[in-house]
Amino acid sequence: MSQRIRVFELEEAAEASKAKTFEEAEAELIGDVVDAYDAGFEDALAHVACVHPEMDASPFAVSNRVVNGKIVPRILP
Repeated sequence: MSQRIRVFELEEAAEASKAKTFEEAEAELIGDVVDAYDAGFEDALAHVACVHPEMDASPFAVSNRVVNGKIVPRILP
């Protein structure tokens, strides 16, 4: 095997390793953001429920959104 082919293979392996590392870091960061968003939403909802204990908070969730004035499930891509 020539040195040129070996260098090329090593460069390809390094690029693949970098891409995998980036994908893993990206997935971890996205998970952290989702967890923080979820915790913030739950905290805000707890504040509202504290002020309005008679309110039914069951329709409110991070998995829902408002469309045309109605709460509907969020459709994930």
